[in-house]
Amino acid sequence: MKLSEHFELSEFLSPDFATVPPLVLSNLKRLAAKLEEVRKELGNKPIIVTSGYRTPEHNRKVGGEKNSFHMRGLAADIVVPGMSPAKVQTILHDWSGGLGSYDSFTHIDIRSYKARWRG
Repeated sequence: MKLSEHFELSEFLSPDFATVPPLVLSNLKRLAAKLEEVRKELGNKPIIVTSGYRTPEHNRKVGGEKNSFHMRGLAADIVVPGMSPAKVQTILHDWSGGLGSYDSFTHIDIRSYKARWRG
């Protein structure tokens, strides 16, 4: 199922999902639309989602935060081939939601306020 021009639902799904709750699906569509904006801001480079929607069980297995935005379909960890995470994070410094800086990926979420952290 296509969520947006460049993103498929399958890219965002936890490996142990059974069904995607309707609210999560709606959130993932909003997230994909925002990632389209990010893609343009990064020079229309492809974005690989390394972690999107997580079931609570999967979130525990990967050591995610107790109230992770991933469990609501509001967050994605991304990599951009040919671009370091540090470069991605520099370009996205004005991102309106959550932006987590990690050495091997960038966390993006669509919370309603600006938040920054280093993982």
